[in-house]
Amino acid sequence: MRRWFVGPAVLVLLGFAASPLFASTLGEKQQETSFSASYVDTEDVGKTTQADGQWQWIFGKGYHEVGGVLSYLELDADAGPSSDAIILGPVYTFNWFPDNEAVTGFVEGSFGFVNGDLGDFFDTAWEASIGAKVFAGDSAAVRFDYFFQELMGADNFDDQESNGLRVGISIFFGSK
Repeated sequence: MRRWFVGPAVLVLLGFAASPLFASTLGEKQQETSFSASYVDTEDVGKTTQADGQWQWIFGKGYHEVGGVLSYLELDADAGPSSDAIILGPVYTFNWFPDNEAVTGFVEGSFGFVNGDLGDFFDTAWEASIGAKVFAGDSAAVRFDYFFQELMGADNFDDQESNGLRVGISIFFGSK
């Protein structure tokens, strides 16, 4: 359990320690790649670990981003075997303050197809999140977001809902 706090703690410290003096705005970039992780322990159900990777094209003066998301999800059930899944699909992000050099808020939505062990029980997944990107220099940001995810049950299996906090990093590429 202790190792899960080290990575996010380092990212938080980097976000607060990095100087926004050399930051550029989202409107000046063309692409964003982000990596994030979450860990949710649901009482009497199990533990879920999720790692996400995204690539998005930035347009509309930095307000809009569209691209793809690839997620790895591992469910370690309290009773029974653990299962994993790969979720692949499109993602859309709306940035509230793309001209701000220090931080921007965002809302994000994605939809994906579920594969792997959990693909036998769930067909698709959707997710919505709200968060902030704290810019660290000219081409990076630390991401913090609160997410709600629903795995849509297949063939008489119930849907599974989860929510939690996620932390990660974004790397920005290209200049307009």
